Amino acid sequence: MARLIVHTAKGPYIHRLPSGEVVAICMCGLSDKYPFCSGKHKLVQDEDDDKVYMYDESGYKRLGEASINLTGTRRV
Repeated sequence: MARLIVHTAKGPYIHRLPSGEVVAICMCGLSDKYPFCSGKHKLVQDEDDDKVYMYDESGYKRLGEASINLTGTRRV
């Protein structure tokens, strides 16, 4: 069964390791280095929060919008 995963964040989660090293975790879902941030979240900054967008496999080309109701969805 296929699953649709909707990422609503427009930036990475910044995590500090016990060693003091800072790691950026991808929250937009488009990273080339997933689960680490590659900076592709910059592509989603202009997205409307009430719409769901689809991207091609490379994560660079926005294919369009999906008709999905996100009412009541927990956003991170």
